[in-house]
Amino acid sequence: MKKTIISLFVIGAVITGIILMMSDRSDSVYEEPVLNETDDEIAFVRRYVPDVTVTNASYRDSLQEVGRGLVSGDTLTTNNSGYAMVLFLDESIARVSPQSQMVIRSELNPERNLNMRTHVGMLLGGMFLDVESRPDREFEITTTRAVASVKGTRFGVTADDKIWVEEGEVEVTLRETGEVRSLTNRMFIQVQDDGSVDSGELSDEELMELAEEFQILESDLIERQMKIQFRNRAGDTVEEEIRVYEQTDSTVE
Repeated sequence: MKKTIISLFVIGAVITGIILMMSDRSDSVYEEPVLNETDDEIAFVRRYVPDVTVTNASYRDSLQEVGRGLVSGDTLTTNNSGYAMVLFLDESIARVSPQSQMVIRSELNPERNLNMRTHVGMLLGGMFLDVESRPDREFEITTTRAVASVKGTRFGVTADDKIWVEEGEVEVTLRETGEVRSLTNRMFIQVQDDGSVDSGELSDEELMELAEEFQILESDLIERQMKIQFRNRAGDTVEEEIRVYEQTDSTVE
């Protein structure tokens, strides 16, 4: 009788342990990084087609000119016809499509002039990014069901959990299961509402179709070096030379 009770106790303890392990696993598949955020400017916006708004806890601004600085925690929103190009201090570029919304957070280096850890929460719409491969920096985009950790690439992300790579490599973590998949040139992944995953390789035509939406941000642009002054939390200005892309014509149809 005592052996039976002990056996039942042991079995119960094992089952409880398994349940707790499964519970812990599901709760800790992904946690958003805790960044050392400040009021320093981490990026700036080049606006080509209105309307674009920037909101934070203390303000809501409709952009009227290019060069608007962004601080960690800002939400960028584009309307039905709005496009935006966001340039980070490390020269990473995000091209944002219409009807999009994203929250940008970043941790800077001690000199306050370079993004070391950047996190973008894609809430609506989509964007296409150029991120250089740098082993000492992190760049991460989250959607509802996936996390894209950038290894250095040109790639696209949509809020409905589609990620594709034009060139380079992106590591994708499925938030529900913790499964990790590596995407390289021309590969894509689409996480469905039920958690199932479609993946494969894109054709030339499919890549062109995905890129077409962002062409308005590439046409009639010239690249040049520009010195930008960023304010830090002490109120001091930090001068940084960065690549910028400007239109040869200020009017976009």
